[in-house]
Amino acid sequence: MKVLLIINDGFEDVEAMAPIDILRRGDIDVTVASNKSEATSAHGIVFSNLTKLDNINYQEYDLLVLPGGPQWKQNIKDERYLEIATYFTKNKSIAAICASPTILGKLGLLKGIKYTCFPTMNEDFGGTFTNGSVEVSGNIITSRAAGTSMEFGYEILEYLKGKEASAKIKKSMYY
Repeated sequence: MKVLLIINDGFEDVEAMAPIDILRRGDIDVTVASNKSEATSAHGIVFSNLTKLDNINYQEYDLLVLPGGPQWKQNIKDERYLEIATYFTKNKSIAAICASPTILGKLGLLKGIKYTCFPTMNEDFGGTFTNGSVEVSGNIITSRAAGTSMEFGYEILEYLKGKEASAKIKKSMYY
């Protein structure tokens, strides 16, 4: 099982770190990629040694994770990012949190499904907004905000490896 997580400058720290940590504890291969070799979070933490997005074949991955944060403003203008997000939504699986489901919504990829996102960023995307912590609708997992990052990570792990695997990691982390 291979997961691709994309960050760029302005990503929300915990929305990236919680899923990375939980998935790796669950023996999931996670590649953290960016347009550059390093990215600075919304709160000034620098992630280095990142895989350059241009150097990977994203079609080799099973699931895409999109953290939110102010990075969404540049990501929505990035054709490669939008291409990858659309590919995973239509052909594989995708997990997006906070501002990132808004990008999916603006691309028309949330039509007819239950979803959540940062509440003030919700628009009429043609689906059913729930304001829940995490929503799983077919191959799309969405989550509300930074405060739901752990739950988001556990839900992704459950989606990939089942309830037992997720429960085991939750127990080991005293969640």
